[in-house]
Amino acid sequence: MRRTAVEKAKRKMIITVVNGVLSCLGAVFLLLLLFALIATKIDMSDRVLSAMSGIALGAGCFAASYTTAKRQRKKGLLTGFFCGGIVFMVVLLCALFFGGSFSAGGFFAKIMLILSCSCIGGIIGVNSKRNISLK
Repeated sequence: MRRTAVEKAKRKMIITVVNGVLSCLGAVFLLLLLFALIATKIDMSDRVLSAMSGIALGAGCFAASYTTAKRQRKKGLLTGFFCGGIVFMVVLLCALFFGGSFSAGGFFAKIMLILSCSCIGGIIGVNSKRNISLK
């Protein structure tokens, strides 16, 4: 049975979102594992560990918006902003659930890091070369 255009568009959107989420999680977990290996070998302060987690979060946001924008091939800045907003809401909800409170001290720094990395990833993803695929 043939799929209609609406079904194809919904399927493409779902695949794009799942691809972005998986690339974000992969980048974050890979960098966190690398930083955890480094942290076990070297004695580090809390500020260095906080910076490492920020780097991992920024890389994950970049990866999510890059893969999503590369697949869509349009509206990179808006795609990056949307991906960053979703990631920020997830981080905020996890902080409220696991931490039990909301810390306003790192709120603006965290949202600026997430949104800037996501917007840059979206812009670069749209402007990158297309992969050659066999159809």
